[in-house]
Amino acid sequence: MALVVGQPLIGLDYWSVIASRLSDDMSKIAILIVVVLIIAAGIYSELQRGNNLTHTAKRLGLDFSSGLQPVTAELRALDFDLLRQGNENLANRMWGRRDGYSIEIFDYSFDATAAGEGFGAHPVADDQVNIERRNQTVVRLQSTATFPDFDLSPVSGPMRQVASRFAFTPQVLEANRAFGQTYRLLARDAERCRKLFSPEVQAFLISHPGLVVEGRGSQLLFYRFGRRLKAKEIPSFVAEVQALIGLLEAAMEAA
Repeated sequence: MALVVGQPLIGLDYWSVIASRLSDDMSKIAILIVVVLIIAAGIYSELQRGNNLTHTAKRLGLDFSSGLQPVTAELRALDFDLLRQGNENLANRMWGRRDGYSIEIFDYSFDATAAGEGFGAHPVADDQVNIERRNQTVVRLQSTATFPDFDLSPVSGPMRQVASRFAFTPQVLEANRAFGQTYRLLARDAERCRKLFSPEVQAFLISHPGLVVEGRGSQLLFYRFGRRLKAKEIPSFVAEVQALIGLLEAAMEAA
């Protein structure tokens, strides 16, 4: 059959389909590359964080284990509310003794509703729009004193069910309205708790906003919601924690 001059061998529609498919494939490849780069950047960031935390642990005179690891049985037995919010793992754990205190520092993460609590070991809710990831650096410190059980958190923080879970009641320190406008204090033993939160303790907390402190006898947990510290920030946070626990111990001795 003779070819007609100027007639395409294949119709234009064919080439349009090919071009469209190539464009779709290139888009998928581009998306895949972006995903791979994001994952690689995340892995590199965590490896770098582990290296930086190694140096921080040495600076603080503590042992260090990088990466994800189970919550220790000893820590789980203390029944801190924070550790009910996520799964059974923590990360980048430091531990040892510092200035006479048994101390532990670690990263802890969990998924939570935007203004509420975490999901614990349960699956994340279907409504992903209102879910946020909370990452925080946590310090656990054992005091030489025994405190009444309590929970202190910022008034501006997320809604929590601590009172009902632990049979705590709200404590109002009427002599200091500024403290009540900044922090929410819960406890079982109202009289001992009010003596513990002396004017000096209240003044310190007002000047250090955002702290969450959970007290279980001699054991205390310190963190700020959604605040995972850089390695270089951890020594100053430890100093902040030790300053506060010194004031709490002084209040207990004076009570």
